[in-house]
Amino acid sequence: MSEQLFPVELKGVAEDRFGYDFVLLEDEAQRQLPIWIERCQAVAIYFRLQAVSIPRPMTHDLLCNSVERLGGRITRVLIDDLWQSTFYAKIGLAVEGSDEETQIDCRPSDAIAIALRAGVPILVRDDVLEEGKVPQPLPTDQEDEDDDVDDVSG
Repeated sequence: MSEQLFPVELKGVAEDRFGYDFVLLEDEAQRQLPIWIERCQAVAIYFRLQAVSIPRPMTHDLLCNSVERLGGRITRVLIDDLWQSTFYAKIGLAVEGSDEETQIDCRPSDAIAIALRAGVPILVRDDVLEEGKVPQPLPTDQEDEDDDVDDVSG
């Protein structure tokens, strides 16, 4: 099991041909990792990517604001396991008065939404990237409207 972590970029959020939402992550080696998520998390991520203004804080905003108000700081998010087709993630926190990172277990969709709000890196363990990657890159621009990797609005 490889413990090496690779930063990934969120390429977008989309709906597959069966109506299920997913996020697409990609590392520098262009390994693409699709993670299927629930619609409400897909919308929260999409709104953040599109800079949609929401009048009241969403759940991920609430968590980020709470951590900050309590003197903590979100440092990174990790997608660190894949077991029986389920991805696992953690939020890394720096807590005032401690030199050690505190990690909180969470769903990858929540971790990604929080990373976007906190402006922190999304890291994926190498073996998770290898096991979960798609064999051929998915389109990430407007090449094929059915596979648009940025739009879950419709």
